[in-house]
Amino acid sequence: MNTRRLILLFAFLLPVSISSCDNAAKVTYSKEKVEQSVIELCKKEYKLDVEAEIKGSTLGVYIPIEGLVDAELKLDQSAGEKIEDVALSIHRVTMSTDKPLKFYVLTARDTKTMGAEFVLTGFVYDVVRVRLLDISRGEYHKRILRDFRFNPIMAGQSKIEELFNALNEDSPLAQNIKPIFYPIYTIGEKGSQKIEIVGIDSKEISAQESLFYVKTKEHYAPLPGFDVYKALFPQGFDNEYLILINIAMFPDPVKEIVSKYFYSGTEIRQRDLKKTFDQYNDIGYIGIDGLPKRDLDERWFLSQQIARRIKMVFAEDKRLKERFTVQASDGAIDNKIFRLSFSVASNELSDKNDEIIFSEILKLAGWVFHRYSFEDFEGIELIDTRPGGKKVFLSKHDLERFRRNKLKISAILPE
Repeated sequence: MNTRRLILLFAFLLPVSISSCDNAAKVTYSKEKVEQSVIELCKKEYKLDVEAEIKGSTLGVYIPIEGLVDAELKLDQSAGEKIEDVALSIHRVTMSTDKPLKFYVLTARDTKTMGAEFVLTGFVYDVVRVRLLDISRGEYHKRILRDFRFNPIMAGQSKIEELFNALNEDSPLAQNIKPIFYPIYTIGEKGSQKIEIVGIDSKEISAQESLFYVKTKEHYAPLPGFDVYKALFPQGFDNEYLILINIAMFPDPVKEIVSKYFYSGTEIRQRDLKKTFDQYNDIGYIGIDGLPKRDLDERWFLSQQIARRIKMVFAEDKRLKERFTVQASDGAIDNKIFRLSFSVASNELSDKNDEIIFSEILKLAGWVFHRYSFEDFEGIELIDTRPGGKKVFLSKHDLERFRRNKLKISAILPE
């Protein structure tokens, strides 16, 4: 996203007016009508059609925008203004309701470019704190999660539908993959096969990968000598597939297809694809409808915020910026353990590199937890994902000792 657009988005994310704190106790939007209030406010004041839904303590708002991205795949100026208007509406409602909300998620999705979306995720109390001047505007900006991306679920589902259409139309593009769709392209007459999708479940398993569990009903005319298979696979029989999509591989993002049925060499066997699908964790929180899939929690939010702020720390400090480059930074929460995985490259060899990198990240994490007064965790694990990278675990108590300079980095890092 270009700098000009970032400045605009930063500006609209500030509360409308610090002076409005005097009216903080006044309830303008009742807790029973929060979603409807956001929808009506956007329509009345900005002529924008949005959808809104609350999951637990999370308010989700979705706006479809025609032309979210420009020709250079950057945020369009007009789209940015619409997002600004919706965000202001969210702030107005959340600051003047008796509904106990913790998070808001605003999703703007392009209706022309499949999967392109801009997502803002914020902690409602941060809005209160910046109004009360308890945190600075700059700090407030750093606390908001911003994602300008291609949604791997949206892009993946579109590709899967395209794939099955190509099979049903007997397109030349599908000829090489037909044997994967067992058994109808093995036992059926050419051109007789039809596959109907009856259900799709999906999971976002990484920033670029999505996994789909596809249920189908399938039709075919058996080849001569294969009529016996009609007992096992009657017309309209049920089948299943697991399909892995990696949007980084576009225009051909289908990474793997696994069918329920397969021939072992001696017999036809089945895979339990649903069991395999259920073993994967869904890291995505935006549904196909553009609204949150689930209620968000503070541990997840802080894991994501800290991971993004790692990049900020090394980019904003001139001393660090000249020496280090953050190539990757990811946050996750496993029960009550924060896991931060990162890859930070250095342009100079030094025995002190690890000490500097781990120290900066631990200082950041300790500071964030302290400023949020957050204690609902047991420890933090730092994982350097580079070959031969180190791994460090600190309990909550030791992290606080480190933050207060009572535990040195030299005593933490393994030899």
